[in-house]
Formats: sequence, structure tokens, C-alpha cells
Amino acid sequence: MDARDRQARIEIILPDDDAATPYVTDASVLRLARLIGRQMAREDYERQKRSQHRTRRQPAPGPKS
Repeated sequence: MDARDRQARIEIILPDDDAATPYVTDASVLRLARLIGRQMAREDYERQKRSQHRTRRQPAPGPKS
């Protein structure tokens, strides 16, 4: 099994005082999720562009005419 195939376990540890309200915590988690999603999309887009670029550069197999 590849390391990328395993799911990451994320634990949120909140302080004991009332400084971290549920709203602030939820907003922080959503902001982090958005950043991670954007990074994943960016990496996927770059991977697709590289694979398209490679397929365009490879000559077709067969005899040259």
C-alpha cells in the first residue's frame, strides 16, 4: 500500500478556555480544508498538463514516410 492511499487521521485539539468558540473552530477547519483542496486541484492540473505535454512530444510509432 502506498503512503498516498492511506487516510490521514486528523485530531482537533481545542484549548480548555472559551477562547475557541465552535464558530471560530468551524471557520478555521473550513479555511484549512479549502486551502488543501486548492492545493490538490493545482497539483492535479499540473499533472494533467505534464501528461498532455508528454503525449504531444512523443512521435507516433511506425515507419517514417
